[in-house]
Amino acid sequence: MLVLGSTVSIFMSNPHSDQLFALCQQLYQQGTTPNIALLRAKAPGKVSITQAIDAIKRFNSAAKPALKEAGSPPTEAQKIQSLEKRVAELEAAITVLEQRISSVIPEAGAPAPE
Repeated sequence: MLVLGSTVSIFMSNPHSDQLFALCQQLYQQGTTPNIALLRAKAPGKVSITQAIDAIKRFNSAAKPALKEAGSPPTEAQKIQSLEKRVAELEAAITVLEQRISSVIPEAGAPAPE
């Protein structure tokens, strides 16, 4: 039993596990969920399945607090309000563009300046 505990503590301080953890973070930042196959394929050296599983477990346990801090997803009312604001901004931009175009190009049916 003592040997198992010392093996786990040695593994957790293993520099290779730190590399795998960093690789999990890199994959996550690229928009990919880390998994065993990806870790084993992208790792610089040979990685056992248990090493990959341990690294993913460590990543998931570290990522959960960060996800909780990010807050809850927006409510429907917040989404609608955000979209309405965006539509108003786009309509204002269109108005400005139309004014610029009309100052450069004469209206249809208007006499061309000589």
